Amino acid sequence: MSAKASGTTVSPPSAEFMRSRTSLLATAFTVASQMPMNPHERDRARVQESVVQACLELGLLDQAAQFADQMQGWRQGMVLALLGQRYAVLGQIDKAREYAARALLVDVGESTWGKDFVATEVARIYVKLGDEGKAYATVSPALQVERGRIEAERTAKLPESQLDAQADQFDKAIATMNFDLVRGGIDGYLAWIDRVVDDAPRRERALKALSAAIPGLPWDLQVRCNVQLADVLFAHGYKELASLQLDRAGELFRATVFLPEDTAPLGVVVAKARIRMGDANAARAELQRLRAEFEPRAETIENFLRAASWRSLAEGYQLLGDTNDVGRCYAAALDAGAINPNARPRAEDLSATCVSMAVSGFMPPPELLLRIENIRAGLADPW
Repeated sequence: MSAKASGTTVSPPSAEFMRSRTSLLATAFTVASQMPMNPHERDRARVQESVVQACLELGLLDQAAQFADQMQGWRQGMVLALLGQRYAVLGQIDKAREYAARALLVDVGESTWGKDFVATEVARIYVKLGDEGKAYATVSPALQVERGRIEAERTAKLPESQLDAQADQFDKAIATMNFDLVRGGIDGYLAWIDRVVDDAPRRERALKALSAAIPGLPWDLQVRCNVQLADVLFAHGYKELASLQLDRAGELFRATVFLPEDTAPLGVVVAKARIRMGDANAARAELQRLRAEFEPRAETIENFLRAASWRSLAEGYQLLGDTNDVGRCYAAALDAGAINPNARPRAEDLSATCVSMAVSGFMPPPELLLRIENIRAGLADPW
């Protein structure tokens, strides 16, 4: 048996902190909702969804529900289904079923694939509730990719005697060489190893399958999947295996030339994993290197793509507790996101920065709050 990684006692957040967090999320949603439906309906819904996702990540279900009620289209169905999943996990069965029904009633317009996405997330509610018959009845048998996602969801509740047969299904999905099916098989194995990690033969089967399948993904996904695997192994106490996977992710990242706007955000993914695994010094050095490389190249990047790098760096520094660097990076993110002459990209960046602050746990000082409000107040034609 593995020795689980030990946790630490975390004090509950203060009332002031929670007010700051919920206020940032409210600002983020308000900013997203300022985008005119015509012609920015899709962008508006996408940014609104990201705010609701943040609320769910932080356990702010009432705020998530409040925002979801103000949305339209298939993304509203998605977030209602995600709310249902949270209620299912909390054991609030009636609420979970209520949100499953509401999600399926949302008018998704002509978006067939949007309807399929919603149905898949609703099916995951039923899996969490133990109603697999209802789950599979919700998603058409023709939708192999979506059914693969349901299989991954089933892993946590599957009887031990059925686990090997399920892994066989993941192997078949990977063998198709179809990108979506392969990705589903990899996601399935990542969930599977979380369940079977203390069973050495099964653990080795999963590691072997993943090491063969992950190299077939695009480079950025290879980095992310190796980090995800490292996190699973570390959470179960397999620190040496986790370190090997994280080193592999780092090597892939350093050996690949990514677009300038993608380099820092992806590098921060690796650095944050190092922080989670206790190597703060290596993570800090990596963040400093990423920042030193990004700053002189920032002007070569389209202005609406620059703020994402500053946000990711701020999140990394926040995880380290390097307060001064966090504030400077978030200030730079606000400035970079306010350059574009069109209000839509400015709104997207401002909303994303507020979400990032809320999720990372950063409480902006008065001068940054004033900057946020000034940018928000300036959102007007041309969009």
